[in-house]
Amino acid sequence: MSALAERLWQAVEARPKLALGLILAAQTVFALDSRSLWFSDEVRYANAYENVIRAGKWLVLSLNGQPYPDKPPVYFWLLALLDALTPLSQPAVFSLGVALSGFAFLLATLGLARALGLARPVGPAAGLVLLANLFFAGMLHYSRMDMLFAALIVACQACLYRCLASPSPSRWTVLGLALAGAAVLTKGPLGLALPLVACIAYLAWRGELARLARRDVLFGLACFLGLVAAWLLAALAKEGDTFIRNIFYKQIFQRAVATYHHAEPPSYYFVALPLAWLPWTLLALSLPVRRLLSRAFWSGLWAGRRAAGAQAFLALSAGSGFVLLTCLSGKVLIYILPLFAPLALLTAGRLLDPDAANLPRLWTAAAVLFLLLAAAGPFAPQIAGLAFPVRGLWLSSAILAATGVALLTLRGRPARQPLLALVLGVTLWMQPAALAVAPSLDPLMSPRGQAEIIRDYARQGFAPVAFDIYSGIYTYYAGREIPEINDRAELTAFLANHPKAVLAIRKKHWEPWPERPAGLGLKDERRIVDQVYVLAVQGE
Repeated sequence: MSALAERLWQAVEARPKLALGLILAAQTVFALDSRSLWFSDEVRYANAYENVIRAGKWLVLSLNGQPYPDKPPVYFWLLALLDALTPLSQPAVFSLGVALSGFAFLLATLGLARALGLARPVGPAAGLVLLANLFFAGMLHYSRMDMLFAALIVACQACLYRCLASPSPSRWTVLGLALAGAAVLTKGPLGLALPLVACIAYLAWRGELARLARRDVLFGLACFLGLVAAWLLAALAKEGDTFIRNIFYKQIFQRAVATYHHAEPPSYYFVALPLAWLPWTLLALSLPVRRLLSRAFWSGLWAGRRAAGAQAFLALSAGSGFVLLTCLSGKVLIYILPLFAPLALLTAGRLLDPDAANLPRLWTAAAVLFLLLAAAGPFAPQIAGLAFPVRGLWLSSAILAATGVALLTLRGRPARQPLLALVLGVTLWMQPAALAVAPSLDPLMSPRGQAEIIRDYARQGFAPVAFDIYSGIYTYYAGREIPEINDRAELTAFLANHPKAVLAIRKKHWEPWPERPAGLGLKDERRIVDQVYVLAVQGE
């Protein structure tokens, strides 16, 4: 077993791109079309993509027939390219897009390791650390642009560090800031803010902030502004200044300081990040806490700050990014993905450090975690109060249990052996999780069922309408745009003008409706994620 593990490790270290790509493919390729699209972003982005290829909305996205300023278009261009180059149909092409974005993230992490001059095994080990992380592995199956966004940010950081490490102007600066521009046009301003605060924190720590005034930085910023401005001017010409004001005020300013959506307290990421980084959060059990808390350690760190290098950049990148995200009003768990690259490289460095002590504590704690997950898995539907069966839980729990036992068995071996076992366990676990467990959750997670009821009624001549819902959640599976109304008087007028109508409305608005039309009858009621949605039909 040890000899096999060593040969596998040598293969990963010798051909890291190929090895990591094959592992990622094993985690994703069999489940490209295994389930329905889920609430809320997957179905919304699917409709936005439909409008790109069918309605020619290449510059300004459209959702349910309306301009959609929430997201720029670059990720949807990638999907269109994959759609043209592969025989896959929707939604498999969406799954392929996020899987390839995950591979880009792994490549960017390897690039960051090279740019930092880390030891050769650290980059491949960091890739394995990511693929063994349950949150990262799960996000490879969730169709949205954040994985590509994070990959571009990490690639930007790799380029900018090469610039910072060079005493003279460097071409890497322009490339890095061009990647930041691509990131901004993929998701938004954090594409520049996250790498920029990492560089500022690193230069401030070294006392070299003046480096930001170099001509290559200024030229790179000019290229960045030109790239972003080109899209903004095109959007202005197409949609007008109201659309641009919406981007800068509602989508940027409000989300940063007083969000109308996903508002969370400052403590949010202090809980969310440690949970999402499992099992690697447990590495804290192996750290020399007494030394890290000593005055000598911090005084030595301060004294050597001007010579700080790769480890300081990684720590400051993760730390400054965490502070920036915490300061924003709007908080979503997936926003932390760009922090995973520096955290993975720091984790890999610790695992491969020959002087690292107490690593068996990590593997023992990880084994206990996996055994607990295995024990709870078969009973998860009852714990969550689900009223429908969930397939694949016993098999996925058995794989988690086997992974925990393997970690216990290998906990005293060199770290590369339990790391490989963990990656294998997560890869095997992903098969029943993605092929059986996740599709079983469609009744709870996807609006497809109700959308198809709306579609069928619309084909019979009923006018579809939705009241105060999350915009665009039914459009993709209903196969048509659905008028969305937020004023009850306007809804009453719509129903009066359409004797045959099908209405989607949340139960919390349906039950207290004082003047509900007498002919409006309940057709379907079901929970979608955290809300109960009702379909009512008039004129049947």
